[in-house]
Amino acid sequence: MKFSKNAGREPEVAEGWRMPDGRTLVGGPTTPLSTTLLHLHGILGPDGEPLTVQRVYYVLDASGALDRVYDTTTVSVEFELSATTYRVEGTTLYAYRSAVDSHVRESRHERRVEHAGLVPLPPHEVPSPELVGAALADLERREEGRAATDRGSHEALRASFVAALPDRPGREALDLELTLEGDRPVVRLDGRVLWRAPETEFPHRTLMFLLRSALSAAWRDRPADIVPSPDILAHPLWDPWN
Repeated sequence: MKFSKNAGREPEVAEGWRMPDGRTLVGGPTTPLSTTLLHLHGILGPDGEPLTVQRVYYVLDASGALDRVYDTTTVSVEFELSATTYRVEGTTLYAYRSAVDSHVRESRHERRVEHAGLVPLPPHEVPSPELVGAALADLERREEGRAATDRGSHEALRASFVAALPDRPGREALDLELTLEGDRPVVRLDGRVLWRAPETEFPHRTLMFLLRSALSAAWRDRPADIVPSPDILAHPLWDPWN
């Protein structure tokens, strides 16, 4: 999964915790969190009220390298807009997620344990802002390399899908179906398997987005769409929060 680092924000670390696996969790500054982030409301806390502050958390390994950044993110897929933020409460790091479906105007709110068993560090053991800043810059360089690799795999997937499309689909509206053949996603047209996903595992929402963008580019103004089947919608890779 990709975490934003909010470029320009200084990682002014004030608190730290030892994680059960020996890594260190450090907390950056708190900043205001919009209570209308999802238009209808913000991210709701355990009391049902919108959370009003956010904080970035950094996970460092024993060498001081940054493993992961937990930052507030928003995601928009079709009619659904969702946002996730993170909070340490007691000895646990929680993820809070709220989602709004603008089509049916329904909301979902979830809290998930990311890491439990945190042990607070004394101030002199908390990594300095300079150390965290250097580790963050190194992580961003590594992620840029991974992003380039991802772009290549996305382009290869789109190209393989376009190559499987009929040359002249005609003017009638076509509905392709993204479904499963065993555990492998496939696209069917009139019940026939038109394309099989590669072995590389993509989240199914990401796969749907990539295929739709490829279909739009290949067939342009020809009426066609790809719809997810019930088994795709029920699969954990469609939405890991379900």
